[in-house]
Amino acid sequence: SNVTATQGTATETETLVRIARGNRVNTFTLTANENEEVKMTLDLNTRTVDYVNDLTTTEVYTPRNNVGVDTTLLNYPSGTGANGGLEPFFFSSGLFSCFGQTFLKITNLTLTINNNLQDKRYVGISSKAIKNAIPAQRTYEIAFTALVTDDKLFQELLNNAEDLGSTNEIVLQFDKDSGEQILLNFQDYFLSAATLTVPDDKGPITIEGTVMPRTMSKCEVKTHWVLQG
Repeated sequence: SNVTATQGTATETETLVRIARGNRVNTFTLTANENEEVKMTLDLNTRTVDYVNDLTTTEVYTPRNNVGVDTTLLNYPSGTGANGGLEPFFFSSGLFSCFGQTFLKITNLTLTINNNLQDKRYVGISSKAIKNAIPAQRTYEIAFTALVTDDKLFQELLNNAEDLGSTNEIVLQFDKDSGEQILLNFQDYFLSAATLTVPDDKGPITIEGTVMPRTMSKCEVKTHWVLQG
């Protein structure tokens, strides 16, 4: 009941299928908000889309490789218990280190990686249905909201010098009890913007900061899933 077979079925003409091919990641966003799971958003640049809306009984197209049970999928995690591999990364398991300090009171954190793909079409050497894309300079941006515990961030905001080298790397890390881990390190960065919020009467002083790294020096993922791509 959970497999949409299209060939030879009575409702075949009601099946709507679109196949997007030649996908490349344009923008990647990793978000860790207070009391939430870690979420990932992808903006894909697609070369072409096949309009398969006139399937006949002679064509064969079944989603999920005609696999109806999740546990039999190739990419299903194994060796982690019943649902161990399906447990998401949580905000509470994260670590964020910047300017040589580990900030323990981060409430919201967003990492954005942009490949700045530019759509291009060329006269005489392309198809109307297919487009191309040229990658530009990749950019990194880390935006966060934190409780103010010292004046380190304020000092870095006034400092025009870029923090170069691996002495004070930005470390973004998330762990799970199953042993899975996401570890991202960045170098050559500076604090580009910061907004200090001082409440009128009650509540803590917060800062909304934006850090612009130049280089991703490390990207390591430990997982029980099969990495496909």
